[in-house]
Amino acid sequence: MNAVLTSSPRRINRQSAFTMVELLMGTAILTLLMVGVFGVMTMGLSITQMSRENLRATEIMLDKMEGVRLYSWTQVNDSTFLQSSFTNWFFETNNIGAATAVGNGIQYTGTLSVAASPFTNSYSPNIRSVTVTVNWVSGGIARSRTMGTFVSQPGMQNYVFNN
Repeated sequence: MNAVLTSSPRRINRQSAFTMVELLMGTAILTLLMVGVFGVMTMGLSITQMSRENLRATEIMLDKMEGVRLYSWTQVNDSTFLQSSFTNWFFETNNIGAATAVGNGIQYTGTLSVAASPFTNSYSPNIRSVTVTVNWVSGGIARSRTMGTFVSQPGMQNYVFNN
């Protein structure tokens, strides 16, 4: 048997790859996506921080309101007894709740005011309007929150002090 060897057709040794333009376009798209992801993450973190600051301001106001709730009627009407201005911190480190408290983080300043009742009813002399305002600066922007309530002469303090 005679076998004839024939040469095989020449193989083209061609490798497929991305061109430089395709690589640059892919990198640009990936960069845009990453910038968007980091932007969303930054915005989420700043919203979380703002929510924490608002919550701390609410805690401070509520603390002052709860204290006023337990004062006797004489103490509520005594302008020298109530501390009309106060300073508090995001993180108090010592003397918590006292006038000498210091701490770290954002400094909250506030006022507590007691005024006559805005009502003109027969019971209005027995009611006082209490307002607590807290101010702080966050990110260069001044922020403020206010909370108000009414205190009556035959209120909660009678259960505590029996007067």
